Amino acid sequence: MFGIILFLVLLFGMYFYNVYLREYFDVVRIYRSLRKLLETRDLILLKILPDVNNKNLSKKILNLIDQRRKKARISFDDGIIADAELNSELKKLYEKINAMKKNELQEEMFKHLVGLEKQLKSVRNRYSEAVTKYNYALATHPKVLIKMLHLRTFQLYGNKN
Repeated sequence: MFGIILFLVLLFGMYFYNVYLREYFDVVRIYRSLRKLLETRDLILLKILPDVNNKNLSKKILNLIDQRRKKARISFDDGIIADAELNSELKKLYEKINAMKKNELQEEMFKHLVGLEKQLKSVRNRYSEAVTKYNYALATHPKVLIKMLHLRTFQLYGNKN
């Protein structure tokens, strides 16, 4: 009898995980890898920023990096919005860096930065795909269990709504 009860509990647990939690854990895993890449990019930017001629832009980028770090501790959505704001300013910075004369070390850091941006784009796309699956799963399953677990939808990367 105990074996049957244990089997039913395990079966229910597997169903519950597959229906409600797998997509959530996918979002969390991808978000963590995104944050690690962003931290790596931030370190490279901190090394490059002193050499950029536009001090106002450098100051603004440093401020946005700090804001993103703070907001990322609050929620996934806040971190994603702050990162999108930072990215719009980074485009201006990359134009400045590309135009300036660089020594070998700066050139190597910029190449590494370009490679990181490509990885970040890929991870952001994976994040948006995982969030879409997760949000769809929340929308299609019984609301009672969602309310019991306090689950809520996540924002796609780049959306400010």
